[in-house]
Amino acid sequence: MLSLLRTSLIFLLLITSLAKAEPVRIIFDTDMDSDCDDAAALAMLHALADKGEAQILGTMISSKFEWSAPCTDAINTYFRRPDLPIGVNKEQGKPWQSSKYARQIAEEFPHDLKSNSEAPDATTLYRKILAAQPDNSVTIVTVGDVSNIRFLLESKADAVSPLNGVDLAKQKVKSWVCMGSRNPADLDPNRWGNFKMDAASTVKGIAAWPGLVTFTGGGKFAETLSTGKRLIELPKTSPVRRVYELYFDGAIKERYSADQIAVYIAVRGKGTPWKLVTQGYNHIFDDGRHEWREMPDNPQHEYISALAEGFKARDVAAQMEELMLHLPQPAS
Repeated sequence: MLSLLRTSLIFLLLITSLAKAEPVRIIFDTDMDSDCDDAAALAMLHALADKGEAQILGTMISSKFEWSAPCTDAINTYFRRPDLPIGVNKEQGKPWQSSKYARQIAEEFPHDLKSNSEAPDATTLYRKILAAQPDNSVTIVTVGDVSNIRFLLESKADAVSPLNGVDLAKQKVKSWVCMGSRNPADLDPNRWGNFKMDAASTVKGIAAWPGLVTFTGGGKFAETLSTGKRLIELPKTSPVRRVYELYFDGAIKERYSADQIAVYIAVRGKGTPWKLVTQGYNHIFDDGRHEWREMPDNPQHEYISALAEGFKARDVAAQMEELMLHLPQPAS
């Protein structure tokens, strides 16, 4: 009981201090197709924005699934941000997946973006957003493929900015939180993972990134922090509740919280309650498999796949799920 009270007090102090800080300027980059945690993570981000902890600059789509962008637009619209910029990966050759929920969400909930093809190119939008922000001020959180990051870095100087993609990211981005595969390693070539969907972009994007990248992931750690069961408490007008219903064929169940962990860290930081590993580097194989190697040390690579001593998974999961239950602010 004493331990639980101490943990709760630490959380309270952390949230109080965050409330006084400037909101984190954040770009959310998602596939919004194969799994339901993308929708929950976006809901969390809107909750954090309503609390004044985050400023959402844009929502990028790495998937080529035609309904991913409209689904994202529907969630943004539900949370009273219908005009958030949405950019879509329009480069050729990247595989795409289907979705158990994206089309239905787009058809059932209000929004105005009809298809991925109507949205602007993600690389162009990234460049416009970054160029307009103060130096060293933007946090990017990717919870899908790394495709958009790669193409941003490969972009050339243009009318938007005289800087190429690498220099623009170096000047404007403070932090990249990358939800990718399982940490500290994923060596199974047959197991699904974000890094494997567009392995070439994973390799090139991470290798070319000019700043700090904090890797988070799924696997057993994300399963210990499972969330979603309480979404039954949301009204039926909630697209987030509906995503989970569709994903679980009518039921609402718990699911690992891989994407939610990444958003939580991107906004509230990588300190309490997380255990941060900084020694080493993330070695990416050509097929998207990866493993953390202690040598040589790369000061621009770090990862989180555990809680700090004294913190309980159920308490941290409850904090995230409470954000997932957030309702839109009343219309003004």
